[in-house]
This record gives sequence, structure tokens and C-alpha cells, in this order.
Amino acid sequence: MTSTSSAVHRPPTGADTRIHDDGSADTAVIYAPAVPVRAVSAGRMHIPGGKSTTPQRHRTTEAILTIISGYSAILSGHHLETALPRPGDMIYIPPDTPYCVVNLSLNASVLITCFRGDPGFSADIEHLPDLRPRVLRQVDKLRSDHMHRLMSRRTGHVRRIR
Repeated sequence: MTSTSSAVHRPPTGADTRIHDDGSADTAVIYAPAVPVRAVSAGRMHIPGGKSTTPQRHRTTEAILTIISGYSAILSGHHLETALPRPGDMIYIPPDTPYCVVNLSLNASVLITCFRGDPGFSADIEHLPDLRPRVLRQVDKLRSDHMHRLMSRRTGHVRRIR
């Protein structure tokens, strides 16, 4: 890896994409050795409708997730506590914290930008398939609550007939 004294532009097209058994995909865009990073990496996560990521943790590094589009729930910690971020929100994941991203929509995708303290982007990920049954027990209620929230929102000014 060589150092650079100017910005490195690296589009996601042609970057290192991994498609997981759960249907989600991670694309490492800024990571070593493709870019001369020392302590960070960045990429994106795509979760198709009706899918959720396999529970995982980053053993020694932190992660920040930025929701770009879609409706998601983040289940994190040993009790899989729920956060419901909106597009534009950021979620901080401390080292060694189990987490999972659930797409609340059955149709639309969720797109997330990931920033990690791991220069290799995925070198310290540990998948936690033993947590998957606990996640699945929560998914139906999360999606049902999401649908209820969507259907109970007013769609705008309603014209009254006189």
C-alpha cells in the first residue's frame, strides 16, 4: 500500500461486493489495499425487501451506519433492542456489539452507507447465526407495527363535501 497526497475517488461500480446467504449485499468501496487507508473503511449495504441481515458483530472496531433510503429497524445489543432510524439518521455500533438490520418493507430495498474502523472493511466481522431465531421472532411484529404506522398517517388535506 502506497501513500497518497491527494484525494482518491473510488466509485462503487466495480468495487468488492459480497452477496450473503441472507440476501443482503455489502460493497466495500474505500478499504485496504484498494485505497491507502490506515484506520477506516467505507462501503454500502443493500438489503432487499422482506430480508434482514444475519446478526453480526465487529470484534474490535466501531461502525457507523447511515440510512440512505428505505424503512429499517436496527436490533442491537445482547437484548436486541430496537431502533427505528429514518433516512439521514446515523447509528453508532460500538465494538463487540451484536446487531442486525431488518428491512421493514416487503418490497422496497434499504440502502445504507457503512463506515468502519476496520481498514479491511470486513476483516473483523463475526456472524452470529445463533441469534437468528431471536431476530426472526421480532421481525413479524416489527413489520406489522411499521405497516400500521404507515396506514395511520394522514396523506394530506382531505376535502370535505358540503
